Amino acid sequence: MFRNLVIGFLSVCCACSCVVSLSAESEDAVKKITFEDHIKPIFREKCLNCHNQGEAKGGLALDSYAATMEGGGGGEIVYDGDAEGSRLWQLVAHEDTPVMPPDQPRIPDEQVNLIRDWITGGLLENSGSKVSKKKTNLMAASGSVSGKPEGEAAMPESMVMQPALATSRAFAVTAMAASPWAPVIAIGGQRQVVFYHTESGDFLGVVPFPEGSIHSLRFSRDGSYLIAGGGADAALGVVAIYDVRTGDRMATVGDELDTVLGADVNESMSRIALGGPQKMLRIYDVADGELLHDIKKHTDWILDVAYSPDGVLLASSDRSAGLIVWEADTGRQYLNLTEHKDAINALAWRDDSNVLASASDDGTVKLWEVNEGKVLRSINAHSGGVTSVAFDHQGQLVTAGKDKKVKLWDASGSQKVEFPALSDWALQAAISHDSKQAFGGDWAGFVAAWSVENPKDSATQLPANPPLLQERIATALQEVKSTQGPLDVALKRLDELKADRGAIVTRKNDLRAQQELLQKQIDQQAGEVGGMEKKVAAEMESRNDLRRKVEQKQAEIGKLIKDGQEEGKVVEAEEGLVTVLQQLVSKRKQVVALSQSVASMSTAREKSKKEYDSLAAAVAAEEGKLAEKEQSLAEQEKAVTAAKSVNADAVKEQERWQNALQQFEERLERLTSIDVQADADDEDAQRLIDQAVLFKTVYSD
Repeated sequence: MFRNLVIGFLSVCCACSCVVSLSAESEDAVKKITFEDHIKPIFREKCLNCHNQGEAKGGLALDSYAATMEGGGGGEIVYDGDAEGSRLWQLVAHEDTPVMPPDQPRIPDEQVNLIRDWITGGLLENSGSKVSKKKTNLMAASGSVSGKPEGEAAMPESMVMQPALATSRAFAVTAMAASPWAPVIAIGGQRQVVFYHTESGDFLGVVPFPEGSIHSLRFSRDGSYLIAGGGADAALGVVAIYDVRTGDRMATVGDELDTVLGADVNESMSRIALGGPQKMLRIYDVADGELLHDIKKHTDWILDVAYSPDGVLLASSDRSAGLIVWEADTGRQYLNLTEHKDAINALAWRDDSNVLASASDDGTVKLWEVNEGKVLRSINAHSGGVTSVAFDHQGQLVTAGKDKKVKLWDASGSQKVEFPALSDWALQAAISHDSKQAFGGDWAGFVAAWSVENPKDSATQLPANPPLLQERIATALQEVKSTQGPLDVALKRLDELKADRGAIVTRKNDLRAQQELLQKQIDQQAGEVGGMEKKVAAEMESRNDLRRKVEQKQAEIGKLIKDGQEEGKVVEAEEGLVTVLQQLVSKRKQVVALSQSVASMSTAREKSKKEYDSLAAAVAAEEGKLAEKEQSLAEQEKAVTAAKSVNADAVKEQERWQNALQQFEERLERLTSIDVQADADDEDAQRLIDQAVLFKTVYSD
């Protein structure tokens, strides 16, 4: 693609016909490779006819060390320790075009290698020069093309939770960014950046920015670092890089005379570009803060800058509708895009680096293809002006505008969602890494989080001005107290219900015991009645036998009388009848007595049965009461569980803030005990000193 070609770079070597072999010098004899002893002779052979102080083609002179270090019209041509990244070596080694010398064979390998070794050896000027130790860029990225980290995406782990500044109301939300791969949203404000979890809304931490207000926030491609630009109006402007996991400030770049309004880092975390009211686009080396390019082209305040995701291009926009795309490596202008009619407030690149979005006060968002600089789509996004724009991984756009609204647009540029209006101008918009939440921040300092799927649901507020940890602890303690009361009441009621249930169970068990005793009595009575009825039946049979005997005696007496038997025999028979009759009477009395006993026993048994039924009804009633009580108990246990959960959450929240305060105080004590005036032994020690200075500046009171 054309933008991969670096245009119009200096002619490192002129067309020269003379080829002179390099003086034979053994490798062992060369202790160091220097400009004066080794490189300048090559330039004298090959290049100085065109690149000297008198005739510096492409703005480049190579006849002195200082001129070579200064570079040409496109910027520096050599980078200390980085031969492959230096344009001088790329062109003479024919690793890139235009090859040098032009229209001639490649210079001998020993000369190419000597130039390479000179660069990697520290760019020494002469035999008395010493190699300066170059700072290591610990943030240098080497991730996937997409930027997605190979492991878990960076989340705040040990970030400080003590705000650098606590205010009663939030300031205008001037910067906001969502991590490209993790559920993290960063919100910039006065002297600090605050972090929240995009899904739960939990506060994750804060990083201090004592230089002033933050106007620009961007995450690195892999989401491991946050780049914050800002400062103090008409006084100071810097860009700070923070480790998202720890909150440590890893680098501070720039020394502007006014605040930074736009800043970004390239894909390899090696360069930072910034701009602001000074109208200068400046590009710095991240490792040592060296100014690489100082580009004057914009005629008004630079409002935003953005590297393409692949790091090839850099876009910058200004307050007078200027929009320029630059070659990121050389700083040369690549495209001048002129379709907007008013200030261009924000820029965003699509993941594939082929489309640039620009948001303007003219009310439009324009989508540019960057091969030829044509407008693919102009979206009338917000009346009054568009203040913010951001792409998600699907190519969708989220925008904010002075109509107080945040909107989501699909990849074709058609409106997909309009979120409920904010109370004031919407200054910032962002979308989560998974495109499920959208965020908007307004002039009044309100930050809202919406569900993309259910945008009409109530927005979650993310305070841009979180309170001090001491205030959080006091609030949490009050919450613990306020939740303990309902818990105590719930527990007391639960104990009462348990006692009531115990009383019911006791009564029920007593009734069941009485039932069991009565059942035994009824069973015994049934046995006794049965036995007595058998006796009655036996006595009645005996009585019937006597009755038959009476009838038999009566028949005998009748026959005796009929036959005219003697009176004596009749008397004897009658006396026998009398005896049987007496026995019959006695037997009848026994039957009556036994029958009366059976009746009495049956009556007693029926009475017992009624008592049993009464007890059964009483047991059933107690069981009904017990069932009701069990239901009440179950409901109360749920209430207790809920009250315990609320109380436990309050206690957990209190402990969270207390632990956060303790960790902060320990860290503060550790850092403030460091002698910041001491000389650092290495880069790690210097970085620790820098952290100590930062903490003392912010938290010394």
